[in-house]
Amino acid sequence: MHKDFKPLPVVAVIGGGYAGIRAARDLDDIADVVLVEARDTFRHNIGSLRAAVQPDWLPNLYLSYDKLLTNGRVVHDRAVEVEPHRVELGSGRVLQPDFVVLATGSQYPFVGKDGEESAEKSQENYRGVSKELEQVDRILLLGAGAVGIELAGEILARWPEKKVTILDPSSDVLGGQYPERFRAALRALLATEGVELRLGQSLVEPISTQPGKAGAFTATTTGGEEIQAELWLRCFGGAVVSSYLAGSLATTRTDSGRVRVRGDMSVEGHDTVYAVGDIAELGPPTAFIGDVQADIAARNIRHRITGEGEAAEFADPFPHLVVPFGPDKGVGWVVHEEDLFDAATVRRLKGEHLLHAMYTDKLGLTEGAWAITH
Repeated sequence: MHKDFKPLPVVAVIGGGYAGIRAARDLDDIADVVLVEARDTFRHNIGSLRAAVQPDWLPNLYLSYDKLLTNGRVVHDRAVEVEPHRVELGSGRVLQPDFVVLATGSQYPFVGKDGEESAEKSQENYRGVSKELEQVDRILLLGAGAVGIELAGEILARWPEKKVTILDPSSDVLGGQYPERFRAALRALLATEGVELRLGQSLVEPISTQPGKAGAFTATTTGGEEIQAELWLRCFGGAVVSSYLAGSLATTRTDSGRVRVRGDMSVEGHDTVYAVGDIAELGPPTAFIGDVQADIAARNIRHRITGEGEAAEFADPFPHLVVPFGPDKGVGWVVHEEDLFDAATVRRLKGEHLLHAMYTDKLGLTEGAWAITH
């Protein structure tokens, strides 16, 4: 080895979801990147609700990591204990990185996400729930947030004759700091499409059947009402994945499991550990925000390694939310626009393609962005 040779600093990116692939790709040219991800393919969860009702959309959910990195590598394993400069994997292998990027995202009830590491097994689950949905007439969705609304839209886009009820203990749709006109537009859309919206109520007792399995039941609400349906799905209850944090990193976890970070996306009290995406207690937990945060973290790590550029701070560039209701309908909002996005705009921005080509491009799988392959 040449006496002037200096090995590249090692960056361990823990988690290969939306934020993780951005951080890994952006640092691949100046670091020895190790992306730790237990799943055998990238999961495009933005499309999971459509895949649950439209099995021919399933191939768009499972994207290869093979072309993401030119110099680095993807290790299909699970991080079981992470501290600064030490990452222990489920296989027993121990990494000793110079920098760590935490990007393990969150879990969510099926069908919003599924926890399978195998793409083959995951596809079986989605095909199974699609068959169950097809054979029932009345469906109950628990949760009137974006997932519940989008799932209702996907169901009715394929089976417009089905009866869908959404139940939520909140007084209105769509949790979070969104304007009333946005919520009103979503309520109006649900009413127009025949969705029965029951707000301010919850279940008196658990439903007798398993989620995603056909079987008639009657659910009683705290408002004294009865809901008769033949299948139900949970559309709330995401949980951050961070229990693997150890030592000084464990003390940075909040009660929600998210990690306290500074504006440069470094974990509080740690100069070589960064957290991006759902795990970071900064900004709303969306794929878009995860991507922005990963860009900030990668720019700061690059600055630390090479001196290039300037230190960067996170700021949501334009708070927004686009809620498709099947491929052709939906409502969108962005903070600097006076008017809401109409159905045609939502279709163009997201509804028709669910950003599939954007992420095949980010993973190096397409010649150019937005070339829809399905």
